[in-house]
Parts: sequence; structure tokens; C-alpha cells
Amino acid sequence: MQKEYMEILETLIDKLTLSAILEMLERICHKRAENLRTHWQDETSAKLWEKAAKQIEQINIDI
Repeated sequence: MQKEYMEILETLIDKLTLSAILEMLERICHKRAENLRTHWQDETSAKLWEKAAKQIEQINIDI
């Protein structure tokens, strides 16, 4: 990973919370899946994004 991206992510976590970042990542995954289904008819990739969203949702961190 590039150091620059790590620093950006760390800044976001400092400004928000890890929990908020994970929630946003979950939503992004769901939207990506929806977009793949709607615009690309790519059910295989959509399922992978949905799986990622569900895995993120299971991470229960309140920090």
C-alpha cells in the first residue's frame, strides 16, 4: 500500500470513527453490487460485493 493512502485513511478514521468508516464501506459494497446487477447484468461480481458487504456488517466495532 502506498503511504499516502494509508495517511488519508488514518485521517478519515481520526475525523470519524472506525465504525463509521466500516458502515460506509458496507454501503459502498451494496451500491457496487446494485450497479453491477442493474447496468452490467453481472450477477457473479454482484454476489461477491454483497458477500463483502455482509462480512463488513458482521464486524462489530464501536470505536
